[in-house]
Amino acid sequence: MTSLPHELENIVLAMPGVVTVYSSGPRVAIGALELTNGSPSRVEVTASGQGSDPERIVVNVGLDASAQAPVTATAIASAIRAALPAGAATAIVVRISSVTERT
Repeated sequence: MTSLPHELENIVLAMPGVVTVYSSGPRVAIGALELTNGSPSRVEVTASGQGSDPERIVVNVGLDASAQAPVTATAIASAIRAALPAGAATAIVVRISSVTERT
């Protein structure tokens, strides 16, 4: 069974225009997690203290230069929202961290 963060990472990576997903946390913390837990997801999911729905999801992406950043960010947020239970009151943050020209 895939965890929600890994599932969301796969969804985001499959989106048109997305080149990569970057980790939200500090590199040192990510390195420590990799040593202890294997490969952590690069999508940050903050659990809600009151229910099963996540409180907040943060994803940092690198886009192809041909992608329209606002349109792609909106599409990413919509795809993440569709993967959550209906009616989830989850804040979704999509950050465009880089834009690269594919050669």
